[in-house]
Amino acid sequence: MLNLGLLKPELLLASLALAVMLADMILPPARSRWLYHLAWLSAAVTLGAVVFGLGKTSAQGAGSLWVVDSFGQFFKITTLLAAVLCLMLTLDYKALPARHAGTFAALMLFSTAGLMFLVSASDLLLIFVALELVSISSFILAGFERTNPKSNEGAMKYFLFGAFSSAIMVFGISLYFGAVGSTKLSAASAAPGPLLILALVLLLLGFGFKASLAPMHFWVPDAYEGAPTPVTTFLSVAPKLATFAVLLRVYATIFPVAQYELQALVALMAGMTMTVGNFTAFFQEDAKRLLAYSSIAQAGYLLIGVAVGTPLGLEGVMMYAFIYVSMNIGAFAVVQAVGEEGGYGLEAFDGLSKRSLGLALTMTFCLLSLAGIPPLAGFMGKLYIFSSAMEAGRVWLAVVGVVNSVASVYFYFRIAHRMFFLAPRNPAPLRVGPYVYGGLAAALAGVLFFGVMPEPLIAGVRASAHLLP
Repeated sequence: MLNLGLLKPELLLASLALAVMLADMILPPARSRWLYHLAWLSAAVTLGAVVFGLGKTSAQGAGSLWVVDSFGQFFKITTLLAAVLCLMLTLDYKALPARHAGTFAALMLFSTAGLMFLVSASDLLLIFVALELVSISSFILAGFERTNPKSNEGAMKYFLFGAFSSAIMVFGISLYFGAVGSTKLSAASAAPGPLLILALVLLLLGFGFKASLAPMHFWVPDAYEGAPTPVTTFLSVAPKLATFAVLLRVYATIFPVAQYELQALVALMAGMTMTVGNFTAFFQEDAKRLLAYSSIAQAGYLLIGVAVGTPLGLEGVMMYAFIYVSMNIGAFAVVQAVGEEGGYGLEAFDGLSKRSLGLALTMTFCLLSLAGIPPLAGFMGKLYIFSSAMEAGRVWLAVVGVVNSVASVYFYFRIAHRMFFLAPRNPAPLRVGPYVYGGLAAALAGVLFFGVMPEPLIAGVRASAHLLP
């Protein structure tokens, strides 16, 4: 196993996940919440290890099935940040059974470790194994509330669609091996043939399931609605962004979409994903389902950068991915705080500004950022994404993106209207746990700071947008 030491952060996190499972066997049930603390601290320690290795030549290089570069480290940081914030939200989520805290926390860590392996994979075999590690953990997490029929239904649909997408990906990998004689991404010939093109299309569909791209998005609303809210938050951010890291590595560098005549297909998928997500969200009366369709639309925006396949598109996806962590986790954190008391219907947000002005303002800022309203961070991310489409001559794709962004304001403001202009059904102040407040503070800081002062993030993205062969 050449250069196995390059995967120290991944191996560290996997080892800490095992430690959480062992601690679950030792700690008494009355102290099971300690395991959530151990879990988010494990993710934070791993995040520190990745940050410590930034810029060090000893921390970068290629191995047998993997490559560790600044691009991969950027997405590992993004994924670990999302994991830390979601595990913190878990500490204030009361619906999870206390006796299974160790199992839940360990599965979250194993899923995160799988995502870290995924962004470093340079071989289709490791990509598939990493995706399965993420998927198996996610299937269990989505159905963790066993007494909730919606949780069981969502987990079953998630599992069935996941099995179908895995079969598609295995078929694509077999065709790829037949076309080039290897599963390494670097083994593809410069002159593509029909077999290789078909393999790449099937792989794109397989990745589309995990990134919730149309038409592989049907599992998302039910799985997000039924899963515990911290799990929904995690699924809407971390697996999606790690999958886009693989898409960028494969379709923007090794197999450029223009060279392999896939540009029109990827652009069509981007436009379809944006439109399906935004216009279906109009009719949702459940906050989790509404944000589920919103996350589908956000995947469409990110796919624009993959479709154009230019350096600006690469930077746009990286920038928007980092910003997406803040604004989406912030929105779901408010949904969790409101939903645990009054349910997840939109009516639960009635008069929220009178019950908790801070929550209402935070939710409004996050929703405006998701819609791309200046001067919030989401505007800067979309500006980069749409500029890359214009630069590449895909003007129609940029226009579709802008139209969808304008349309999304309607369903985002449905929530804002209820929070500020309707009377509360329950006039009592809303009680929010300290860890939810901590996650909201971090999310709000990212949305506001990188909207007003995006230069540090732009500099970081440009320094990280370099992929090793």
